[in-house]
Amino acid sequence: MEQAIRNRLLSAECFLWDFDGCFADTEEVHFLAYREAFLHFGHTLNEADYYPSFTHLGEGVQREISLHGLQISADEITRLKSESYRRMIKTGPVGCFPETLQIVRCMHQRGARVAIASNSSEDEIRTVLQMAAFPGDEVDLIVGKNEHLRKKPAPDIFLNALQRLGMTASQAVVFEDSNRGLQAAAAAGCQALWVRTRYNQNLTSGEPYMGHLSHAEILKILSAS
Repeated sequence: MEQAIRNRLLSAECFLWDFDGCFADTEEVHFLAYREAFLHFGHTLNEADYYPSFTHLGEGVQREISLHGLQISADEITRLKSESYRRMIKTGPVGCFPETLQIVRCMHQRGARVAIASNSSEDEIRTVLQMAAFPGDEVDLIVGKNEHLRKKPAPDIFLNALQRLGMTASQAVVFEDSNRGLQAAAAAGCQALWVRTRYNQNLTSGEPYMGHLSHAEILKILSAS
């Protein structure tokens, strides 16, 4: 299995990165923004419950409301969270994972295209990259959520990125950190690598994926001569 993963990563012509918790280390910022939104209504969001529900499965807001019998509008929580998150990423600090830039450069050195394909908006993504001092020209394309594309677990964002890059699913490998992202990759017909982080290392997924590797392990493979 390890050799198969290595061979696939080294032969891929295109890499589609999820952003939050995969390319950029922003999941804690999302948690803080959601916590602030719920605090407006006197409810304290538990961090230990946040990552499996909100990040991994993408069902957090409605589940939190139902689980605790809260008389809160999910739309209002989402609106308040978005306002808090946009403020937080502009005041920082936010950053990418330590190995991200090296990994991306290894991908380019091997002639692969690199795109970010995320449920976050393009504006939010570019703000984080700017605040993290990540060189903008290292990424070939950014596809974020918009009114024309369904969010993950739908495949739209990945399919749009492939179309705009002139690539097919068979040429691409998706880097994801969540169950809903792996589901979207499968629906798009792409092989996916589940990137292991401190947020998901103890979680499980029934979706197909090549392996569950850390950023350091991915870099080791791609930087091999």
